[in-house]
Amino acid sequence: MKQLLFFLFFTSFTLFAQDFSEVSEKVATYPKLISAENLAKNIARDFSSKENQLKAAFYWITKNIRYDLEEFYNPKNKRVSFRYRDEAERLQKIREIKDNIVRETLRSRKGVCEGYAQTLAKICSLLNIENEVIKGYIRNSSTEINRPRNSTNHAWNAVKINNQWRFIDATWAAGAIMNGKWQRSFNPYYYNIPKDKHFKTHFPESKLWQLRIGRMTLDDFYNQPIYASSFLNSTVKLVSPQKGILTSRNNEVKIKLGNIAANQHIMVGFMGYQFAIQPKIVRTNNITTLTINPPEEAQELFVLIDREVMLEFLIQ
Repeated sequence: MKQLLFFLFFTSFTLFAQDFSEVSEKVATYPKLISAENLAKNIARDFSSKENQLKAAFYWITKNIRYDLEEFYNPKNKRVSFRYRDEAERLQKIREIKDNIVRETLRSRKGVCEGYAQTLAKICSLLNIENEVIKGYIRNSSTEINRPRNSTNHAWNAVKINNQWRFIDATWAAGAIMNGKWQRSFNPYYYNIPKDKHFKTHFPESKLWQLRIGRMTLDDFYNQPIYASSFLNSTVKLVSPQKGILTSRNNEVKIKLGNIAANQHIMVGFMGYQFAIQPKIVRTNNITTLTINPPEEAQELFVLIDREVMLEFLIQ
């Protein structure tokens, strides 16, 4: 998610964030350098419920593992090939490869999405919590709207608690890239991504996981606006358009939002322009219509509510 130059501070829209107060104080006392086995032992000792064990593992990872920007910008060739005699040996070698990723992530205390996902998966398995690593697609910028990728670009977790699958992204929960630098910023929204909002940010490669979440094509996934977690974690709704490309008519575009409070401040920004502008706002019942006259050369539009970037669109 891009950060505009004129956006100086965050305001909270969080309405449904998970509560980590039961685990945060205890987990903060755990060593910063620790093996997956010892971390799982500490968690099992201190927390009896699977819910709190999962929260503790998630919280420790997001607080202690940094995103490896160097690896992100300059990925090393990690393609691994091996021989095997039977299915058991194949699975064993795959497990060894994953365990090596976990050990290196915990040793260096940094990693990309695969490191976060495999580390959470390993700890969950040690705690006897059923889980899977999901490979799939995510979008970070309006420049990716309507531009489907040919290969996956992210990994996150599905974890089964109380006989229900929940979706967790420890990478995005740990922080974000701001102005070319990764900044730690704990985001509890990604502890349990709501099923009905999952496709707004994450699209699994596996057909099985797609069907477990809902129905959407990869093209439709990429044709959406870019949604910030603060928007998805609020009661504000995007009424129209549902597509991520705004069509300008007579140098005018319209966006309709639902559940906007009367005291909420709405601005619109454009990539490459220093200052945001206030759109024309009309409120009818519970629908707020924004009418915007974009600068002639503007191609990317950002909706800000109370100075926080909430939605991103392309302009056509």
